[in-house]
Amino acid sequence: MGSAGVGKTYALSTLAEAGLEVFAIVTEPTGVESLVDTWQKKKLDISRLHWKQITPTRTGFADMMAMAQKIGNMTYESLTKLPPQGNRSQARFIQLLATLSSFTCDRDGVNYGAVDSFGPSRVLVIDSLSGLNLMAMDLAVGDKPTAHQGEWGIAMSALEKLLNSLSSGLRCTFVLTAHLDREVDEITGGTRIMASALGRKLAPKLPRFFSEVVHAYRDGPNFYWSTISPGVDTKVRTLPLADKIAPSFIPIVDAYRARLIAIEEATKQKNPV
Repeated sequence: MGSAGVGKTYALSTLAEAGLEVFAIVTEPTGVESLVDTWQKKKLDISRLHWKQITPTRTGFADMMAMAQKIGNMTYESLTKLPPQGNRSQARFIQLLATLSSFTCDRDGVNYGAVDSFGPSRVLVIDSLSGLNLMAMDLAVGDKPTAHQGEWGIAMSALEKLLNSLSSGLRCTFVLTAHLDREVDEITGGTRIMASALGRKLAPKLPRFFSEVVHAYRDGPNFYWSTISPGVDTKVRTLPLADKIAPSFIPIVDAYRARLIAIEEATKQKNPV
């Protein structure tokens, strides 16, 4: 996680350098450009990169104009009482789930099946959580210009269930990029920098879904990861507790493969042929 321009998307190329076949769901408007530019700059095999771009924008300008007219003619109280607006059956969140169920690459047009059928040689990336936030809210309220507390809760619940399924229901590696936000730690009462998520209650839960949570940042012309940034919620299992870590997934992937070998050997010892 990190602010804009700190190399989050660029670092995804190290997944390919680690030997993984990369499947990316891109929610950022220029995310595909960044991926392709990085692959070309590093002269990586583009056939090992697959993407599906799903941006949060759904509403057309005609629908936006209709909503703007309501905003211009109705009071705040009246707007808050509106039911969800627009055709939510076309919400991008549903398209995202359809892609997870049947991933068709925008580059080669090939259908690679459900992501929960992917094995350890592949990695699923969602770039980024900010797009998922908007999709979840759109699913809950559609074109409605405001949301009450219950609708926020519905959106947060849908997003939490999705992340739980992605982090615990896959056999492949899962990577999520995120921007930063300052949230209140309800246990300590202080504020900490966390991944930017819907509401105040979801962000503190996110680290439990992942083995590694790193802070990406830039120092002058150089890009780094940190697992000890002051006031930032991070988590480590493989990476060192350090600042100025090279922004690479290779050590994480290598540790994952070592675990698979250890599990396989332990299984053979328990169940000899």
